[in-house]
Amino acid sequence: MSPSTTIETSAAIKVGLFGFPVLGILSGMAALSIDMYLPAFPAIASDLEVADSAVQLTLGIFLLGFALGQAIHGPLSDRFGRKPVILWGLVLYGLASAGCALSLEIEQLYIARLLQGMVGAAGSVLARAVIRDLYQGESLAKAMSWLMLIMTAAPMLAPLIGSVMLEFFDWRAIFWVLAGFSVVWFILIVLIIPETRPRGPGLSLRPSSLLRAYGQVLGHRQAMGYALTCGFAFGGMFAYITATPFIYMNLFGVSPTGYAALFALNVAGMAMGSLLNSRYLGRLGRDGMIRVLTGTLALAAILLVFSGATGWGGLWGLVLPLLIYVGCLGALAANCIAGTLDFFHHTAGTASSVFGVLQFGLGSLGGALTSLLNDGSALPMTLVILGLVSVSFWVFRGLVMRSEPSISNPQQ
Repeated sequence: MSPSTTIETSAAIKVGLFGFPVLGILSGMAALSIDMYLPAFPAIASDLEVADSAVQLTLGIFLLGFALGQAIHGPLSDRFGRKPVILWGLVLYGLASAGCALSLEIEQLYIARLLQGMVGAAGSVLARAVIRDLYQGESLAKAMSWLMLIMTAAPMLAPLIGSVMLEFFDWRAIFWVLAGFSVVWFILIVLIIPETRPRGPGLSLRPSSLLRAYGQVLGHRQAMGYALTCGFAFGGMFAYITATPFIYMNLFGVSPTGYAALFALNVAGMAMGSLLNSRYLGRLGRDGMIRVLTGTLALAAILLVFSGATGWGGLWGLVLPLLIYVGCLGALAANCIAGTLDFFHHTAGTASSVFGVLQFGLGSLGGALTSLLNDGSALPMTLVILGLVSVSFWVFRGLVMRSEPSISNPQQ
């Protein structure tokens, strides 16, 4: 990202040169918190003497906390500033991670994971808000593409880090590493990331003011069009994450190592999509890229249904369309985040919260539907993906493309 494409402020230049890796990995805190400890599930169950299902519940509890936290941190940052809320979030995340490491009973781990999710959500929400404070228009979409590109390193490396640690230490060491991460990132935020919230009176935290701020975002046709477009499309990825461990390993006999390799392949595809998005934004524009991406997602979903219904292509009949699908999501998210936040300047934190809750909530819908419709084959997953991406396709065309042209409102 060249400084010439940013809003010309010293803060934007500083973040552009030094801050993207810090903010990108910060925005991937959920992936770090989830993927790093997944290989430790059997060890946790054995050590705490509980069933595997009890340990699996810690994942759902973390995700619940993460969803709740996203609705909180944005308005707080609009009132007190981005940097203080990020720093307090990191302090509390470190304490919650230590609580996970010190848990002697599964109930203690449940509480620690809930708190870890709630405070860890600050990084995801506010990394986006910081970028919105400094960029606008096409430059904002390009900046979000770089943020998404860096963020993909977390889900690619986290399971490997967790597996290597288990070779030398017990499962608690993973959470001590996450606590250490919070300390390192606290220092980096202090040294590298400036305060970026626009000057002026902050958002009042009175209930009426908060409801008004949320209402401005929820009532904005185009902003909600971008957010819902991304949310429904990401529901397809949650369906993929929910179903493919069983489909790949049980139906096709893929080993756990092979599954990890296929997972990493999709993450690499997402990174490549973000790179291509940054390159072609200038030629097609943000909305033009979203049209291409949603169309490509729909075609990939049709191929998936055909393969799921007929068995055509076997394993690779699913892997390749999923690679295309997941590869498009990073670029789609970058453009949709930019489209949503571009309309809100002074309340970018609140808008980022709404985007995150919708993305997460609609994404979870994909996983829930896939589990509900499971019949032991790949077809339910493919049908859920096609249904959700079809909604995404038409939401964008109905709420964004048919709206009157609009520009961001600097007063919001």
